[in-house]
Amino acid sequence: LHFGFLFQSNLRWRRLDDVAESLRYWLRNISLPNLMKEQLHYGIGEVFREIQRWGEKHSSLFDDEKPEFLKTSKLLKPNRREHLRLFYDCIIWKNLEFEIDDYETANNIILSKCNDWPQMQFQFACAYAILDMLKNVEMFDSIRLKAFSRKLSNHCLYDFWITILRDSAEWEKMFASDAIVPKQKLSLAFQFAITNGYFELLYFIWKRVTETQKEYIGILQWRQVCFLAKHRDVMKFLCNNLCKINVSSLAGTTWNIFYSSLHQSIENSVNERKKIDNIRKMKFLLENCCPLLRSALLSMENFKAITDAFAHNQSEIFALFLEYLNPEQLSTAREYIDRIYDRNGTQERHEFRQWLIRRQNTID
Repeated sequence: LHFGFLFQSNLRWRRLDDVAESLRYWLRNISLPNLMKEQLHYGIGEVFREIQRWGEKHSSLFDDEKPEFLKTSKLLKPNRREHLRLFYDCIIWKNLEFEIDDYETANNIILSKCNDWPQMQFQFACAYAILDMLKNVEMFDSIRLKAFSRKLSNHCLYDFWITILRDSAEWEKMFASDAIVPKQKLSLAFQFAITNGYFELLYFIWKRVTETQKEYIGILQWRQVCFLAKHRDVMKFLCNNLCKINVSSLAGTTWNIFYSSLHQSIENSVNERKKIDNIRKMKFLLENCCPLLRSALLSMENFKAITDAFAHNQSEIFALFLEYLNPEQLSTAREYIDRIYDRNGTQERHEFRQWLIRRQNTID
């Protein structure tokens, strides 16, 4: 059973929350073994979150609009973000993963849904930096770009692209500055790509700006990337590149968010939903940061993350941290764990300590 197909076949023009509720109702009443129901429940939840992420990401392509009534009736005019619901059946999933292939999905939308909708083609092409399409004068000639400018230039993404596409000299000027801060239009597009998860646009700009500009904008937006914990490709790319430039600054910012999530998950142990969200954020950060930053996070402040998980009997979090500690870190972490255990050893902490020892023996 493909969870993505199950969701998409029920979506169409319905709202996500309505579909999720109807699938939960179906799951409660279907005759299946409990284990299979649990697996289905987990899969439906992961697909729901991924489609929600995709929708939130692409809502950023549209300016905020005030509610407006249609001229000929008392009905509210649909927000342009609602157009995204037209494209649910175009979503392409990565093989064997609860993850949408955003780039392939964008191409699919452009080719299959927008043949007679040039403005939407342009918007997706801008977001994913599809140069072959953007530079195609048969698709987007000067007249069409002028029309787009009237409608879309208030949005930093389209203002950036329209500026450099309408005049080749502007293309050269846009990337010519060697100042610490890039030109305003470039800077805003750069920040838009990072905070909204448009990896292809980020990569397009990254190749054309100076090392100083990469560091300035990248580190400026890093906290938001960690806080949102949604955009895998952007985080992996930025982490791999920024850690080579300024790992100490990156580690400090990431640690504040990482430890805050740990602290909140311990405090919200009664509120299961909040605890799950915080654990998911910590897992996201550990999975997607580079080995250098991951090692720094787990060893920060004398292995405070894992010792706090041990001291507060947080079994799921403790097990998560064990997965990512390297052999040398396991050995050092055990010393701190043993000190806590010697002062106040309980049966539960004895089990946690045994997990650590088994993990050591497994990877040594």
